[in-house]
Amino acid sequence: MSIPRPTGLAVAAIRSRPSALAGTFAAFVLTGTVVTASVAMTVSASSVPPGADAASRAQLTELSDMGIAFANMMAYLAIFVIGQVLALAVAQRARESALLRAIGAEPKQVRRMVAVEAIGSALAALPLGYALGALLGRAWLHVMATSGMAPAGIPFRLGWQSPVTAASVLLVCAYLGSLLAAWRASRIRPAAALAASLVQGGARTGPVRATASLVALAGAVVMTVAAVVGPAEEAGELIPLVVLGYLAAIGLAGPWIGRCTIALCAPVLRAFGGAPGELAEAGTRARARRLSAAITPLTLVTAFGVIKLSSFTGTGEGAGDWAEIFGTLLYVGFAALVAANTLVMLVLERLREFSLLRVIGAERRQIVWTVATEGAIVTVAGVGSGIVVGCAVMVPLGAMVGSPLSGVSAWAWPAVAVCGAVLVGLSSGVPLLRMLRVRPMDGLTRHSI
Repeated sequence: MSIPRPTGLAVAAIRSRPSALAGTFAAFVLTGTVVTASVAMTVSASSVPPGADAASRAQLTELSDMGIAFANMMAYLAIFVIGQVLALAVAQRARESALLRAIGAEPKQVRRMVAVEAIGSALAALPLGYALGALLGRAWLHVMATSGMAPAGIPFRLGWQSPVTAASVLLVCAYLGSLLAAWRASRIRPAAALAASLVQGGARTGPVRATASLVALAGAVVMTVAAVVGPAEEAGELIPLVVLGYLAAIGLAGPWIGRCTIALCAPVLRAFGGAPGELAEAGTRARARRLSAAITPLTLVTAFGVIKLSSFTGTGEGAGDWAEIFGTLLYVGFAALVAANTLVMLVLERLREFSLLRVIGAERRQIVWTVATEGAIVTVAGVGSGIVVGCAVMVPLGAMVGSPLSGVSAWAWPAVAVCGAVLVGLSSGVPLLRMLRVRPMDGLTRHSI
């Protein structure tokens, strides 16, 4: 039996699960938008207005450095987050990949299929990301000019650097993300893959991932110690790298974090949750590996929130630094949208499961309560991990950069938790309501909506 070429396999996979493509496409669009806007800041800062004084030149230098820093940080985050989204998209069609392996597809064909899908999504997302990035960059520069952070009248320029950098970042993220996402699907034995795919997200996590998580955690700790013993002026520059180290560890340890959270919540669910609580416990326990894709971006949102709250409340000047506020909104907004996108993908893939529950007599409100309970578990895991990361960074380093964690108001902690719960609730509830409009018998024959 002949196996279709990787391009044909990628097209067929996209047609069978369009929701997975939409999730990957959205992540690429967001990445292209932020990278384009950040590089445009640097390009715009390269044009010095005639008669500019020393203060204006210093502002332009800071603007250029800020654009470079944001672009670099966004590239690191994009590789990490897009790898998670692609891994989820590949996991959602684990059974199809296993069947391909069973009928003779080679591991390299599976890897090429995922790479073609990822690169195709990146190329399709590039024009939209570039256009949105141009709008975002223009608004960003306007806000900075009107607030006195940039010289008045500075022209906004995209240059050739913005599209080239955005295209390069998207293609690199697509390629590296596809390698990470297809690694397990291409190496697992066909029989084992078919058995694991019978339960969504039921694959066990291996020792390689555990070792990588410990290595990432050790690296984050080493960077924290280096920042503590080093000069105070360099500590602020190391904080983003320390955060990335902890986030890498959280992302790799996501399945174990999910299982520990389920174990902590299980007594409450059994005592007060009723049938929806039992279903939620069983569902999250079986899908712990897949839920880690939602826990990681939620952790990212919370960690950045805690760190920036400490920065804004710890010093009086931080509250008026519009550049820092705008950059924080970029990072938090990116992570929040990716988290929402991931949660939507996780809900949409369960159309058959919910349809089967309705066929055997489950009511709509029971399914809603089940998903709400699962969302609470994800919120506890993601927000809790984010608070731990934020504290792990700011407790040793906050005082050095003039932003001690003790300066955060007491109301900020529950506010962070409420924001996380609202994000999870909306991202899970909106697609669920759409799924419940599908007739149960129709839902049994479809992959997703």
